[in-house]
Amino acid sequence: MLLRYGARNFYCFKEGIEISLELGNKCPKTISKGKPVSNLLCIKGANGSGKTNVLKILSFLSEFCCNSFSTKPEGKIVIDSFFMNDEPIDLFCDFILNDTQYKYELSLTSEKVISEKLLRKVSRFTPVFVRKGNNLTYCMEEFRSLRKVKQRTNASLISSAYQYEVKKLLPIYQYFKSITVNVKSFGRIDFSSDYRIISKYYKNVPKVFEAAIKIIKECDLGISNIEINSLKEEDGSEYYFPIFQHDATVDKNWLTFHSESLGTQTLFRSVPYYLYALSNGGILVMDEFDTDFHPHMLEKIVSYFDDEKLNVNNSQMIFSTHNTEILEYMGKYRTVFVNKESSESYGYRLDEIPGDIIRNDRLIAPVYNSGKIGGIPRI
Repeated sequence: MLLRYGARNFYCFKEGIEISLELGNKCPKTISKGKPVSNLLCIKGANGSGKTNVLKILSFLSEFCCNSFSTKPEGKIVIDSFFMNDEPIDLFCDFILNDTQYKYELSLTSEKVISEKLLRKVSRFTPVFVRKGNNLTYCMEEFRSLRKVKQRTNASLISSAYQYEVKKLLPIYQYFKSITVNVKSFGRIDFSSDYRIISKYYKNVPKVFEAAIKIIKECDLGISNIEINSLKEEDGSEYYFPIFQHDATVDKNWLTFHSESLGTQTLFRSVPYYLYALSNGGILVMDEFDTDFHPHMLEKIVSYFDDEKLNVNNSQMIFSTHNTEILEYMGKYRTVFVNKESSESYGYRLDEIPGDIIRNDRLIAPVYNSGKIGGIPRI
């Protein structure tokens, strides 16, 4: 599970930001369910405040730790500092893997890795490996196979070790691989804009399709069932597409994908990613994924990560949204606000606000809309 993460001199965060999913003793059990770490975290802020960049930290760490070895040796690292200054960019994340706590630290520029470090906690944190530039200056004896890995100026040791088939570091690689994001360095992306690919996936994995139908029906879209059909293309390949059956009392009560609402189309394409995260224990990072949804649908979707029967692997979801109603469901311990002053962003979790302006027995939305706790545009 992810405990905390952060960055300094990263895009709009000059002095840095730290995001924590740890709940603490003051968090009510109705929220924590007795767990020390949250399965959910909401990021809110005005347009241009930097909330997407909060998610880009995890996006970058996942991409860099897993795929940077595939970059050409002379290629630049796709990352920006605060207004592209020449100072190093620092990133970190703390996580628990197989009941052991780790801390990963990275310092770099768009030209090169300055330092990279992985620490493991038993009674205290001790280094697993320490890298300075292209030199491995230290590694635990049990990780001595890392010494055969040739360092790349623009690649993570974790990514390089995977290519060298160093199995000892494979669990760390797989942890970063388990982070699924819909935002890259250039902004938000659609996981799959082609409904035919998703239709084929549903056809080939009936259990996922059955679960997807259940979720879509629960969202009160008037859909009673979905069928996946196929046709032959001119080249002989099969083209898969959905047919949505509705509860209308007419003879022809079905619609094609293109006749459905944008919200239904988006839900049909995105449900597999929620189910994948829930079944594999990973981290789902979503930037404004609810744009096409009714506010109540957002609560329905994120609630799956609170459901102990569904989320048996302690999967986590971190998302940004402009939805205000979700504040009451998430509460102050699971909501981070991002603000900006003089083009520099900063963030804080709502339980860090001093005094009793936000209490567990009061609604948050009225206080938020009044502008007393930040996170809104100054229009």
